[in-house]
Amino acid sequence: MTDLRASLHQTGLATTRLGAVLVAGLIVGACNPAPTQPTEPTHEKHLTSKLIGQRIMYCDDGTRADVDFIDDGLKMAVTWLPNGKTEILRAQRTGDEFRGDQSRAIVAGGAIAFMRRGKIHVCHRTPEET
Repeated sequence: MTDLRASLHQTGLATTRLGAVLVAGLIVGACNPAPTQPTEPTHEKHLTSKLIGQRIMYCDDGTRADVDFIDDGLKMAVTWLPNGKTEILRAQRTGDEFRGDQSRAIVAGGAIAFMRRGKIHVCHRTPEET
């Protein structure tokens, strides 16, 4: 029973931290323009046959992710650049958290807060191409 309480407490703390980091990231992201588009290739296209949107995300900690929204927008293919393996995250309905085997993500405005391996990455969209 003690282990269950500790686990629930840690889950609650992680969710609270994720929310706080997302809010802070949105505030900071509004002040910092994103860099230009990278030149490296994105992830495997066979995973994104029903692509509806693609973005390269620049994260506050210096990491980058190729994010593709696929099918009905409730699936997200995420590849951490430059050489990460693609993970598919799914949401039950619009506005819900995306979940995968190794990661979770919350989308808000032009930012996505990812939780991977206990670390939080707040990532921002690159500017639209002209």
